[in-house]
Amino acid sequence: MRVFKSLLTALVLLVWTLPALADAPPGPRQVVEQVTQDVLDLLEEQADELLEDRVALYEALEPIVGPHVAVERVAELILGPHWRRAEPELQARFVTAFQRSLVRTYGSTIGEYRGLEVRVLGVRRDPARENVAQVGMDIHTGSGSPARVIYEMERQDDGHWRLINLTAEGISLVQNYREDFRSRLRDRTLEEEVARMEARNEEAGLE
Repeated sequence: MRVFKSLLTALVLLVWTLPALADAPPGPRQVVEQVTQDVLDLLEEQADELLEDRVALYEALEPIVGPHVAVERVAELILGPHWRRAEPELQARFVTAFQRSLVRTYGSTIGEYRGLEVRVLGVRRDPARENVAQVGMDIHTGSGSPARVIYEMERQDDGHWRLINLTAEGISLVQNYREDFRSRLRDRTLEEEVARMEARNEEAGLE
């Protein structure tokens, strides 16, 4: 479980920090390769600085998030019927609060992930879902066998492949957060939960 939490820390940041790529839409494997290298470079060059300032970390990541992750699709997968019943304004607030809460939750540990060795594997396509592809990756943490990560990419209407989920050591990021929010929303409304997330982000300086 500790290995999964460590991987999840690095990978969650990866999910929300996909950088801009070339004008022509690259394939799903190309996206994963480029994103991985850019994120590892960022950690190598700026981890010490960003580790000391969570606001600076968020400000470094925020401008390069939106265009390359299917953010609303991820939110829909996590929240299910709560997302579909929410007004657009509340949906937008959730997306922003959730992105910032990821940085708040995981940002303090990014220094541990400099120098990771990764190997991007092949692409698996499901004939039943022609717009979805899975890209495998082995992550070497320095001891033991490499950890296997699967990136689930979805081709959007504009032709770009965007991340909608990842699975590390057999545990789905979307499923993990789906269960978390299902528990949270038993006793409060989505609007109350979003307000709670916003307040905690504000306390951390992530307004």
